[in-house]
Amino acid sequence: GGVWVKIDGENVQGKILQVVRATDGTNRATSSTSFADASISVSITPIATNSSVLLAWAFTATGAADTVFRVQITDASNNPISGAESSSFRASTGGILDLSTTQLAYATPATTSSVTYKGRFLTDAGVVTLLNTTQTGQLFAIEVAA
Repeated sequence: GGVWVKIDGENVQGKILQVVRATDGTNRATSSTSFADASISVSITPIATNSSVLLAWAFTATGAADTVFRVQITDASNNPISGAESSSFRASTGGILDLSTTQLAYATPATTSSVTYKGRFLTDAGVVTLLNTTQTGQLFAIEVAA
């Protein structure tokens, strides 16, 4: 058995080769208006050069009223990964930002050397906090064979 994945617009049957998970149980806050590391990263050593890596970052966050909160998944050099370049969340006018969500990304590292992916976040004003003591932050790297 395998999983169906879409590669270059075509459905193909792939196989999950490995799953790597990183966790963070410490709250992380930022007031930075530029992307800052969220202190969660995962390293994976692909088995094949033509594999794809699906990334999933699950987190809970809170922020002040009228705050914009952005997240991204990047490589170790802070290059955003496709599908997770900059997702934006905003509290409604007068409301407090409070969310639980999962950010997804898709990478094709084309290597069998270790690659690292990490979560980053920013705010437009005030402070936003990843509530990792409420819900453990998790970053998954899932290698799928083509």
